[in-house]
Amino acid sequence: VILNGWVIIQNIMSFSELKTSVAITNSCLMTLISIGDFLQGTFILLVALADEFINKSTCFTQFKWTASKTCNSLGVISTIGSLISLFSMTLLSAKRAIGCRSMVRPSENFARKSKMILIAEVAAILIFAIALAIFPLFPIVEEYFVESLAYENNLFMGKVDKSKHLQIIKAYYGRVSRINQDWNPIKQLVEQMFVNDRVVGAKMGFYGNNGFCLFSYFLRKGDLGQWFTGSVLLLNLVCVVIIAVSYSYVNIATWKSSAVAGETNKALIKRNRTIQRKVAILIATDVLSWVPFIIISITHFLELLDASSWHSVFSIIILPCNCIINPIMILEDTISEAFLLVFEKVRKAFSAIKKRNGTQMDTPMQDMNVDGMNK
Repeated sequence: VILNGWVIIQNIMSFSELKTSVAITNSCLMTLISIGDFLQGTFILLVALADEFINKSTCFTQFKWTASKTCNSLGVISTIGSLISLFSMTLLSAKRAIGCRSMVRPSENFARKSKMILIAEVAAILIFAIALAIFPLFPIVEEYFVESLAYENNLFMGKVDKSKHLQIIKAYYGRVSRINQDWNPIKQLVEQMFVNDRVVGAKMGFYGNNGFCLFSYFLRKGDLGQWFTGSVLLLNLVCVVIIAVSYSYVNIATWKSSAVAGETNKALIKRNRTIQRKVAILIATDVLSWVPFIIISITHFLELLDASSWHSVFSIIILPCNCIINPIMILEDTISEAFLLVFEKVRKAFSAIKKRNGTQMDTPMQDMNVDGMNK
């Protein structure tokens, strides 16, 4: 969180110094990637705090937590951060592939048209990521995402899905000619069963299917929201493929251009190779984390394996590893300089201590020699 915040502030402060289209576009998209990583890191930190202070071990408390607005908000934060980072990396890779020749010749000034295009691209990434994250929470689509309800005071045991509700309603009301199987009429019928109390079930929605408030990637056939999850997974897979193909093209083009430049522009070749190395690591971590995750999600959906227990491991450890690696690579030079500065100060401090101790040990010996000569 701290490192990503540092990258965001650094990019914002240096933005006015950038003049070329490529530099401004790269800086803007790298800032977006850092914002996405910052949100993912914030999510992990908040989940850890919530697990320590809010989410206790009692059964209904667990249901109440996963159905709460806080849990849904954390799921939205995590999803927005993940999608912003992935979409920004995809756009950055595509732009580098399209304009890779600009790395070996001066870039054009940042014209008004380029500025408007960049603003539209950034806005599209933010709006699309936010829309996908909050879409499962809209009341109008709760029939497709709310799996069950949980009630206080053990009114009904555990999570109660629609079929269990219908059994309870038929048993209570006797013959029911026709029951609308939407959630609203079901909730109304349950409320009418308790005249003196207001009974409202807590919705176990899209982000409440697990105790970590995560996007429900691991679904099975027949699960609610499978079409939405499948669409997002397919979109993520397309992004990963674009990233991998774009970077492969950029890497080949860069090495060819470096060979053509030969000995005439060693500084530019060295700079390009440094940039390529950093981008390669950023992209490799994205590909290596998302591809296995998508494959496992698909095999879980097809019931080739049961990966339910792996969801939290991938979503909290493997996928967010980018939010640690990315800022380290971006701030590699700054971190190296800071480390060398601290190391040099520590070395000088130890040298001063050693020198002072050596002087103090020499003084008594000199005094002893003087006394011996006097005797």
